[in-house]
Amino acid sequence: MSLRRHDSSYPSQQQQPPQPPSSSQQARDRDQSRDASHSTPPRVIGAPLNFSTGQFAGKHVRAELIELQKADLGRKYARKDRRPLDPPPVVQLKFFYAFPGTDTPDREVENYDEINNMGLICHVDLFPVPSSDSPDTPTDPKRRPDQAQASPGRASSSTLSPTPYSPGAQPYPYTYPAPQPPAPYPTAVQQQATTTAARWRATWSYIVHYFKGTYPINEGSRQTEALAGTTFVQAANLDYKGNKVLMFVFSDLAVKAEGNFILRYRCFDLFSRPVWAECYGGPFRVYSTKEFPGLRASTDLTKHLSYFGVRLNLRETERKRRRKVDDPSQSASAGSAGGASSGGARNDKRRGDDEGSGYDD
Repeated sequence: MSLRRHDSSYPSQQQQPPQPPSSSQQARDRDQSRDASHSTPPRVIGAPLNFSTGQFAGKHVRAELIELQKADLGRKYARKDRRPLDPPPVVQLKFFYAFPGTDTPDREVENYDEINNMGLICHVDLFPVPSSDSPDTPTDPKRRPDQAQASPGRASSSTLSPTPYSPGAQPYPYTYPAPQPPAPYPTAVQQQATTTAARWRATWSYIVHYFKGTYPINEGSRQTEALAGTTFVQAANLDYKGNKVLMFVFSDLAVKAEGNFILRYRCFDLFSRPVWAECYGGPFRVYSTKEFPGLRASTDLTKHLSYFGVRLNLRETERKRRRKVDDPSQSASAGSAGGASSGGARNDKRRGDDEGSGYDD
């Protein structure tokens, strides 16, 4: 009886363990899944949302932001002091029931007292804009006349396609480019990096708003890092003109740079993923400490909000910048009195620079 010897040095194909996919195959799978997710058109901010749970379960609801009060001016944020924008920016949040697929117009929520404002947050971004006394607001030379100027914050039946803004583009591209050596076939990792960088550049150069209808503002010009204070605010249910409304009050918001700016408000819910709504506010100017003209009296809306418990800085009268006295006798007496304490004077001057010397609080 002969025994059949099994040679283990040459395993059959059925005995080979399954091999894990290579890194290039994994990268290709990730790209395919990512491309499939990006094939779905992005949701336009402000379009209706369909809810399956929560206070809006089974309904289509859209949100809208309206700036009730814009800031007029501010003082540059110094090392220690932080003077908020004045008057404080205030935006109102509205909810509308939508009926897609029908001719029924959107219907606003009647009683905002029944809306649970827990988790409703508004965030601000900062964008520089040209000053109001500039000769002409420049227009975008690369924008075609036939492009629609639809607001990105409103729902539309057509998909919004913001125009890329490339300031370094040449007006007359070369007709016959110089011959280039053949590039090697890109690997999956290189393709992924190139795709990610291209998407980032496209998003960063999108025109998101037109200031005064003509001046293009692209996402890359955002200077939100120059904001100081409270940039996220929770909704408050307050009385306004005889009705309950949802408001976001930015009472502690300052800017670290001089110039002219606008704010972009974006509202979202901590318990849902997409941004509910957005809007762009009116322009305001931030002055240096020496050029700051002073503060006006508080607006009626600011006083109204303070009456309902919102912490705000109130001023009954206008507060101008204090002018220095030019009388030589007073200057001499002040100099003789302060000669013995030069170190204290230097400390007072430094403290005055930080705390806004020369201005009424």
